[in-house]
Amino acid sequence: MAQRNRLSKLVQTTSKFPQGIRTALWSKAFGRIVPMVGTAKIRYLDVSASQVEVTLANHKAMQNHIGQLHACAMALLAETATGFVTAMNVPDSAIVLIKSMKADFKRPSKGAMKAIATLSEEQQQLMQSTDKGETLVSVIITDESGEEPVKCEMLWAWVAKSHLKKAKA
Repeated sequence: MAQRNRLSKLVQTTSKFPQGIRTALWSKAFGRIVPMVGTAKIRYLDVSASQVEVTLANHKAMQNHIGQLHACAMALLAETATGFVTAMNVPDSAIVLIKSMKADFKRPSKGAMKAIATLSEEQQQLMQSTDKGETLVSVIITDESGEEPVKCEMLWAWVAKSHLKKAKA
């Protein structure tokens, strides 16, 4: 990565630890950055500038009326993975914002779910070299059966924090 931001530095610093410890540290730290992620108990399995992998257990607080992960929990999982991979690439002077999300539910899920969001080298370069932009972030969501019960599209934007301050005034 050409320019490292605070988030990527945190991930790099913890990369020396064993996987279980990294997962616990990332999940705790990122759950504090985005409190809803912590409340949902989303776990970070892999975090890099090109990919973020998260998982969500099928626990009672996240279930729907048929005992599976709620549709909103699935959307949160997709939004978390795509948002964090985007945040790994923008400069500290920028903020990431979701512009749109689309979720097509194909079938009921089975058990825990995993989301893997990826960025191409071109997308990473664009984020690292421009003050403002948007990109569609790829995400694949699977359940315990290995199937994809939902297909999601997440459009993320980034903008200089100073631009947001001017807009508020």
